[in-house]
Amino acid sequence: MSNFQIIQKEDVKELAALFNKVFTYDNITPELMHEKIFDEDFFLEPANIKYVEAGKIKAFATGYVRTYRGKKTGWIKLIAAIDQKSRGSILEKTFERIENILLDRSVELIRFMDSFPNYFRPGIDPRYTSFVSLLHDQGYEKRRDNVNMIAELEDRDFETQAEEEKLQNNDQITIKRAGSDEQEMVIDFMKNEFSVWLSEVRKAYDQKPIPLHIAIKNNKVIAFSAHNCNNIGTGWFGPMGTSPEARGKGLGAILLKRCLRDMQSAGLKKSIIPWVGPIGFYFQKVGAEVHRVFWNYQKEIA
Repeated sequence: MSNFQIIQKEDVKELAALFNKVFTYDNITPELMHEKIFDEDFFLEPANIKYVEAGKIKAFATGYVRTYRGKKTGWIKLIAAIDQKSRGSILEKTFERIENILLDRSVELIRFMDSFPNYFRPGIDPRYTSFVSLLHDQGYEKRRDNVNMIAELEDRDFETQAEEEKLQNNDQITIKRAGSDEQEMVIDFMKNEFSVWLSEVRKAYDQKPIPLHIAIKNNKVIAFSAHNCNNIGTGWFGPMGTSPEARGKGLGAILLKRCLRDMQSAGLKKSIIPWVGPIGFYFQKVGAEVHRVFWNYQKEIA
């Protein structure tokens, strides 16, 4: 009889406790565990498994399948096991099980942990040596480094009024918090310009006040920034984007500061800026510092 079972919603507390025991540089709450599993847009029940012995969860893995950039791709989102180091360990068994579930769905590529937009970390912290070793053993290749930055919020000035007035006067660009009246306009903009982040921005409208700031010109959205749409309650910034024709006007810096001011007002001391591309931009505009580096792994399926 198999020790593997399907994860249930009532398991999230035990899953979070196991994850935190294994991933000592991270911490996930039961609420976030629920978000990562059951709020996944591509939720695939058979790919959310737990390994049970004597009524206790000893390991678990979560994943899903979607087509991305024309390729059917499977993601191993989260995985943890009480036994990591020995050959034939529960970790190896669980990894093999979740991988086979994805392979049974004819995926062409498997990626590890960076399951955007609903992800917990953009890869594996290389200090988790057992996971790095396992990935190499299983034929996964390191593709790139992903960086998370931290912006300090205490005693910082994120005022943008002067810059906003200048944009209004010189370019007829209005910067504001998105309201319910602009939702259709925002969604159209996201579909046309930044469709990969559409689901995150939709979630902004489930919150009050709406954690989304936009730039408008000629009754069209030309830029946006959001926060608290993923890893809710952790000070997570993003996504953010500006239409190509509107770049170079300082919109990104203003929208970034507006989000950080929201988090500052909410009593947060730090903001996480995840999966950063332009490190220099965030350092220069708000003094953000590189906080953690993650390795991105994937495996092509023949």
